[in-house]
Amino acid sequence: MREALILDMAPDTELNKRILSKWDAGNFDSETDGLRLEKEVNGMKKRKIASMAAAAAVCVLAISTTAVAAVKYLTKEEIVSEIGNGSVGEAIGGEEALELNETLEAGDYRFKLYTAATKEALAGSGLADEMEKDGGTYVILAVERLDGTPMPDTSSEEYNQITFFVSPLIQGLEPWQYNMASMGGSHSTTVKDGVLYRIIECDDIALFANRHIYLCITDTAFYPTEAYQYNETDGTITRNEDYEGINLLMDLPLDKSRADETKARAYLKELEESWQAEPESEAAGEEGFIYTECTPLDEVIRKEHEKDNSIQKWDDIPVETLLSYAALEEASVQKVTENDGVVEYSYFMEDGSGMSGAGFLSEEFLNGKTDVCIMGCAYSSDSAEFVVCRREADGTLKGMTYVLK
Repeated sequence: MREALILDMAPDTELNKRILSKWDAGNFDSETDGLRLEKEVNGMKKRKIASMAAAAAVCVLAISTTAVAAVKYLTKEEIVSEIGNGSVGEAIGGEEALELNETLEAGDYRFKLYTAATKEALAGSGLADEMEKDGGTYVILAVERLDGTPMPDTSSEEYNQITFFVSPLIQGLEPWQYNMASMGGSHSTTVKDGVLYRIIECDDIALFANRHIYLCITDTAFYPTEAYQYNETDGTITRNEDYEGINLLMDLPLDKSRADETKARAYLKELEESWQAEPESEAAGEEGFIYTECTPLDEVIRKEHEKDNSIQKWDDIPVETLLSYAALEEASVQKVTENDGVVEYSYFMEDGSGMSGAGFLSEEFLNGKTDVCIMGCAYSSDSAEFVVCRREADGTLKGMTYVLK
């Protein structure tokens, strides 16, 4: 700012006289003279400006003040408090958390990277096998528009039109195959004061810390193969400079001492086997259908099985019939867009509950044979939720959630 206020050129004498004359006459006009000076500001009476240099300094100061105005970001702790969980908090508070503190700009957006952290999953703890893993890799970031326009609220239709893919990538592993989407990835998002905050989570990549670890950011829902180049010889990943969208790429220099090649090989073997595994077949019980251990859902299956003995599990039931037993969560209805058979869908209730994720559309839906499909189902012992995509008469796609209790 100090440098901006230093003038290296004096104004023309005649120009000074003309400005001062018009100021005294009270008819200085912004259209014809390029700078408007108000007669009275904050109760102060009009006074003469000694020279155009002073007026220019006032103008430069005002512009500079605007330029350096900073966005009040949430702290990483506040972000975790808003949308994180205990495991994230423990990871970012640990000694091995990597403080990024980087700001990157691309397209219409500014990305502020806070931290990347890893926390090992619980192993041999004696907890029940069905417990979710308590660990993984976490990255916290903020996204804002360069022009200052607020990011849309997560409950708005506009939010569903904006996509970002943030994922670690690992040297030596094909990025289109090994990324957040295939490695247990998920994300949580909130918008505060026009800034979008996101925590991404995936499996623990610290096992590969002896390799080059990257973080990519794109404006797509999933990894765009054409955005980056993979060197088959040394396994390095670089940006495709000719790519027209956002394809940021930065290093994540994790502590190399955390690498564990034995565990890394075991993880990759298990991961790759899971891609090839066939769904476990379940046999119908004595009543002729397969229990889910969700009481209301099992009751629906029982009723439909009595009508049609070929129905043995919940996804054998016609979608509209199944949904007739459930109630639509009105606040969950959001406009969505389809991208290669995938839609990104999210909604949040006033109490902060909701969901965010990507769903796959069925072939029948994509081929126009049906206008409704279930993208996902989650259930507990006393309730079930169905995430649905519907095609309206005008072709608009809408995501929505039905709740069965």
